[in-house]
Amino acid sequence: MQAVRQQYRGIKEMANQAHGPEGMIFANKYRIVKLIGSGGMANVYLGIDMNTGLNVAIKILKPEYSSDDEFIRRFDSEAKAVASLDHSNIVKVFGVGHEGQFRYIVEEYVEGITVKDLINQNGHLDWRNAVPIVIQISLALDYAHQKGIVHRDIKPQNILISRDKVSKITDFGIARAASSTTITMTGGVIGSVHYFSPEQARGSKVGPQSDIYSIGVTLFEMVTGRVPFDGESNVSIAVKHLQENPPSASSMMQGIPQGLDAIINKCMQKSPERRYQTMRQLVDELDALLVDPNGVYGVITETAEHVAIAEPNISFRQNPEYDKISEIEKSAEAIRLSRYRDNILLALIITVIAGVLIGLGVLVIKSVHNATNIEQNLDYTVKNYVGMKAEDAIKELDTNKINYSIEYEKSEDFEPGVVMAQSISEGVVITAGSTFSKLILTVSSADETITLADYSGVDYKDVYSSLTALNLEVSLRAEPSDTVKPGLVIKTEPAAGTTIPRGSAVVIIYATEPTSSVVPDVVGKTVKVAKELLEKNNLSCTLEGSAEVLKLKETEQIVMLTDPVPGSSVARQSSVKLYIGTKEDYKNGGTPTPTPPQIQITVKVGEGSGTVTGGGSYDEGTQVTITATPASGFRFDSWVDGNGETVSMTSNFTFEVGNTDLVFKAIFKSAPTPTPVPTPVPTPEPEPSPTPTPEPEPTPTPTPKPDPTVPPIDPPDPPAPETKPTLKEGDNP
Repeated sequence: MQAVRQQYRGIKEMANQAHGPEGMIFANKYRIVKLIGSGGMANVYLGIDMNTGLNVAIKILKPEYSSDDEFIRRFDSEAKAVASLDHSNIVKVFGVGHEGQFRYIVEEYVEGITVKDLINQNGHLDWRNAVPIVIQISLALDYAHQKGIVHRDIKPQNILISRDKVSKITDFGIARAASSTTITMTGGVIGSVHYFSPEQARGSKVGPQSDIYSIGVTLFEMVTGRVPFDGESNVSIAVKHLQENPPSASSMMQGIPQGLDAIINKCMQKSPERRYQTMRQLVDELDALLVDPNGVYGVITETAEHVAIAEPNISFRQNPEYDKISEIEKSAEAIRLSRYRDNILLALIITVIAGVLIGLGVLVIKSVHNATNIEQNLDYTVKNYVGMKAEDAIKELDTNKINYSIEYEKSEDFEPGVVMAQSISEGVVITAGSTFSKLILTVSSADETITLADYSGVDYKDVYSSLTALNLEVSLRAEPSDTVKPGLVIKTEPAAGTTIPRGSAVVIIYATEPTSSVVPDVVGKTVKVAKELLEKNNLSCTLEGSAEVLKLKETEQIVMLTDPVPGSSVARQSSVKLYIGTKEDYKNGGTPTPTPPQIQITVKVGEGSGTVTGGGSYDEGTQVTITATPASGFRFDSWVDGNGETVSMTSNFTFEVGNTDLVFKAIFKSAPTPTPVPTPVPTPEPEPSPTPTPEPEPTPTPTPKPDPTVPPIDPPDPPAPETKPTLKEGDNP
């Protein structure tokens, strides 16, 4: 028992050390304040420049990598590469060094949010908002490429959006100087498997075109909310990058122009020579797309244009994973060739058989035709539909396959739903299915309003067709959901039961598969109960404890500590580490000192359409600013709390976090149509009376000219689902 207590005392000390070097001063200048984020190799801390008082971000190599020479070289490579870059869309580096066992980089502190968190909050980004972000990042990468530096790890997690909407690239942790740096691939593939290029998957030489491929993947995820390739393992995903063509973004999200599909497709070509050869070329086409979405873009020529770029001098020591990928690729290629030969032979056989069958079919049809001499009559004589109920007329026209449309018009002479007029007169003969003879029926309507039905739980594609047929302007917005099956409607905006005029805008909000889960609080519970709770949250677990405790039944094992801590937002299907002990250990205080719980601030759209940011988990006493941005055709009205009480009339609402969770809803109203400014009529000055002593007339007070202000209309941004961003207060990842 004493040994078990000693073990958990060690766990408690380890947990305390995990807070990092808070309070230390680096280079006699930078004071560490608190941990604000964590990346693959380093933890990011908020620091203060004691000379200027400015906030800085200090990236410190994680302890488990501090003794690894390969990681240290990679960390130093980042420092040297980024220090030479000076661009408004690249996070600035102020200094590098080491303090005792800590190796660190001091960077610009960017207050904002990552693109990944923005996608998680909103489901996806409107393409008109995503393209300007990618243009800024592409300009920064073009600058880096001209300096001989390839980022090699472009992904939404490494793109920051500041509060003034400036996009910045961060984490050049695996960047390399293309002209001189040599990186040995002993630690496996450098980069994130969902975003890296086919040449990175093979372990081949990489260049600027590798960043262009990753930009294409990133842009695809921004506008659809999903990555183009996914799989059960890194190897399976890498093979898809090598062999499969990505789906078109428009097939996964409506409203995306074909020109953007073509641009993404060109970025993600398997061969670097078939992609854009420079970031500048990509920027030019994205600029043109914003001006003319219907233009022709992303044209791939058979002979790609070669642009003179300094060839990097890189050597690689292959990782065993590369051999596995290469073997899979060669095997798949052999199978494809074999299938190709088999398919050719099969096609020839089918062609011969089909020719024989077609010949026999023609003979039979001619024989039957000659025997019966019956011709199909496609002519249709238009009837008088005026006075008929619309549903009866529609049934008649559908039965005879007549091309028609319905127009509604308010009338006091006809009951609602009755045909008032028809565009083609009675007795005229038209052809069934003809696109030239379209019959238009005018149907009476009590009024020009529609009451929205409850479409929750219905396939969003069917709802889209139904609402479009009612002459409504319909748009789609995806929202991650744990309770609604992907593809089904969660709700509409306006809500079901709302009466709206025909032609009004309606947003269909449908469910998508969530990408993150929240670690439940299982401390003090048995391992059996903990596993059930984790499974409900789409999480798994591993157990840590003494050999004696690990031999106990799950009903006798008690959770003492979790890593990550309860309330943390992690990727779905992630594994949570459970430190376990006995009931006696738990009763005797074996659990570490609990960390003060964080307060959850939830922001969502209450009415109208727009986007909201600023929600997340915060410490008590933290100053938090939540922001609401209206969609096109709407204006911001107010923030209300969970009880519907108005708390702020400004779109940027700053407050101090208390000790309870809070919910704020942004209220958006339809933007009014601006009215003409009337010209004030001057008041005529009266003529003086002919009296001996005239009294002076008072000077007329000019009437002030009204100056109505039209609220600004921003481009549409889909609202955020109730997900929790990984970062707080817009920190660097």
